[in-house]
Amino acid sequence: MNRVSSAAIGQIARRTSLAWLLGAAGLASSPSIHAQLIWSEEFDTGSAPDATVWSYDLGAGGWGNSELQEYTSEPSNVRVEGGNLVITAREQVLRGKRRKFTSARIKTEDKLTVQYGTIEARIMVPDLADGLWPAFWTLGNNLAEVGWPDCGELDVMEMGSEAAIQAGVVNRRVSSTAHWEHGNGYAGYGLSYDYPSDINGTWRTFRMEWTPDLISTYIDGTWIWSIDISSSSCTDCEEFHQPHFIILNLAVGGSYTGLFRASEITAALPAEYRVDWVRIYDNGHTLLGGSSIGGTGGAELHVDSIVPGVQGGGPNKRAKAAVAIVDETGIPVEGATVTATFSGTHNETVIATSGADGVAQLVTSVKSRSAAFDVCVDDVQKASATYDSAANVETCDTY
Repeated sequence: MNRVSSAAIGQIARRTSLAWLLGAAGLASSPSIHAQLIWSEEFDTGSAPDATVWSYDLGAGGWGNSELQEYTSEPSNVRVEGGNLVITAREQVLRGKRRKFTSARIKTEDKLTVQYGTIEARIMVPDLADGLWPAFWTLGNNLAEVGWPDCGELDVMEMGSEAAIQAGVVNRRVSSTAHWEHGNGYAGYGLSYDYPSDINGTWRTFRMEWTPDLISTYIDGTWIWSIDISSSSCTDCEEFHQPHFIILNLAVGGSYTGLFRASEITAALPAEYRVDWVRIYDNGHTLLGGSSIGGTGGAELHVDSIVPGVQGGGPNKRAKAAVAIVDETGIPVEGATVTATFSGTHNETVIATSGADGVAQLVTSVKSRSAAFDVCVDDVQKASATYDSAANVETCDTY
């Protein structure tokens, strides 16, 4: 079951978190009791991931990494069972002994986003030797608009790398990496940690501490990797100061593993990647958003654009304005009440409600032969949401 505390609605109160201070020093194995659990996915109801929070990436084609599997939403590849999410990689031998692999990749894109926070999951990986690639990671929720790497990527946990295979530590090496756009090109930085023993078949907690200054990852409280994202250190890291969504997946082969042919995959199949829970704690900076938080449209609203115009002709010209409302993740917000004031040739305050596209169409009843006016948004209201006027792309426009 997915749970959200009432404190998660809107912007979480700013405060210093002892959990982060301990975690950054590698001294805490779990969030401090002073940190507030504000969202959790316990995978304890139903037989499939909660559709209000999770959706699926589907299909084959390599996923940009020459991966060999096809992602499906079939219960044989992804299900909820016994309080766990179970992602299963499977093999099918086709005519001519050709091998086909299937698996699953689920995500919270548009439905749950997080900007800063303590994000952790309790995970059991299968025997990865050789060719399986489990991951727990995030992407910027503006992926659909700007693409990769401009959206930014944070890999909390990846296993199964080519280097780990070659070193004989494929079931104990854990990697964390950041990917982003830098100077109109690609930038990436990551580190790996070799656990003292193989971790396949055992429950381990993977955690990311993300603040406006620093991102760090841990396995069972042991530090893996950090990146300084403060403005003084990283001048082109805006990707890590915006909402991200969560992804859980199990790939087969591909560039990360160094295995590009089906014949090279020796891992025992079917193989189950299990997730007991995913939890988000407020670390003093945390913002949650998306359609599953605070009703459709997320927790915070602002004006994305104002397009003024004229309706009618002659002496019957009416002033109009199309006002686009989005949430903090950039998703159009339906059902927001917009109040705006027209001044100039048309003096009137008009109220309208945004449609499914997030646009409220405001039209004056006042008519005029000429049209030279200003229009300014006075207020935006929606149940279980907050109007953040400081985030407006524009508040007034002129026609």
